[in-house]
Amino acid sequence: MKETKDENQLDGLTAEAQGGTGSLPVMSDGKEPPDMLLALLNNVLPSMINSQQAKILGTGRFDGAVGTLIIVYGVQPTSNNLLAISEG
Repeated sequence: MKETKDENQLDGLTAEAQGGTGSLPVMSDGKEPPDMLLALLNNVLPSMINSQQAKILGTGRFDGAVGTLIIVYGVQPTSNNLLAISEG
């Protein structure tokens, strides 16, 4: 193995962070924009449909707005509006 030259000892090291673009802010729960939530749902929905865990029944008008009715099999709602795997 070759010996590292003294003038190369500090190559790649920085005393302080280099300038650049800042990171996107981390979203807290409940503050996600609607398009991000829809993207998350669309990410898992095809897999759930293919494995027969979910089925899209259709669309309809609910409270004056158009909505889509999706059935998710094998789960039950909890008191805090989450879904949990149903027992039995």
